[in-house]
Amino acid sequence: MRKNPDNSESGAALISVLCLIFTAGMLTAAALALSKAGSFNVSAHVRMQRSMLVAEGVANRVEWLIAADRNLYSDSEPLGEAVYDDYEYDRYMADGIPHTIDYYGEEVQFTISDARSGVDLSSTAYAASLDSLAANRSDDEDWTEALTTLRNQIADYIDGNSDISGDDGMEEPNYDELNMKPLPRNAAMQFREELLYLPGFRDLFTTDRQGRLSDIRLIPPADTVSLSGTPSLLTASDDMLKSYCGLEDGEVTEVREAIDEWLKDRTPLSESLDAELVAKLSPLARQESGNYTVTVEAPSTQPRPFKRLTFSFAAFPVSGPDEEKVRYLEWMFH
Repeated sequence: MRKNPDNSESGAALISVLCLIFTAGMLTAAALALSKAGSFNVSAHVRMQRSMLVAEGVANRVEWLIAADRNLYSDSEPLGEAVYDDYEYDRYMADGIPHTIDYYGEEVQFTISDARSGVDLSSTAYAASLDSLAANRSDDEDWTEALTTLRNQIADYIDGNSDISGDDGMEEPNYDELNMKPLPRNAAMQFREELLYLPGFRDLFTTDRQGRLSDIRLIPPADTVSLSGTPSLLTASDDMLKSYCGLEDGEVTEVREAIDEWLKDRTPLSESLDAELVAKLSPLARQESGNYTVTVEAPSTQPRPFKRLTFSFAAFPVSGPDEEKVRYLEWMFH
């Protein structure tokens, strides 16, 4: 029996049509998937961009909240001791307490700390600061040697000599070997982040969980303010607690737990620590310097795409800053 050629051709055409429909369906599904993924990415990007504007607006408002607080409470009690329940409104001090603010219907969190915090490794103070840290653990040879190396590297980085290196130091030829030309600066450091260029620095200090060198004091722009002086207790590292206050490891743990309790529950340090240990903390500052570091971010209870902003500035009165301009010591989205 002979097959009908028309039937064979019809079957082949049907298979071709089905393949075409299947391919079109796959392409459509892929396009929809890509479109959905693109919308998701664009939405997150747009929210991040918008959050930068929100953070800037909150930053401006916080500056005035601090000005108002300083105007109302000129004789502020030691940081870490304020009983917030005694006040009708929140206090805005450099005490690290998280605050939330409703910014045109969007809840945002911010914290305030003292800008005079961390180890001072500026060009004029680095030697004394590193010597103090070394004295704290003089029996630790590796620690002392690493501090000495960093001390020499900073000395070579800021001096005017471009080719003669001191012991364990680094000059132009050393940086050239590491493909780090045109270092060193051979002048006073202008930013604390310059310390990251020094190989010896990373052996001793690291960035915090937000990627900032919070354990190192800011180097203010020229012709602004001075941040020299005793660092704040509430932002002191464990090594600073040992160096400045002479605390043992167990005492450092007690202080760290007390500070955590203050930040979480606003429990005054004097209630968490005995009087003898509180007295030992006196070498570190418990009064505000008048220079603030503020971090604006999404509340921990409401995680969402939000570009974190950290900025530092010198406080101004309620009448406003000089020349109606705020000069920032730091302004960083991260």
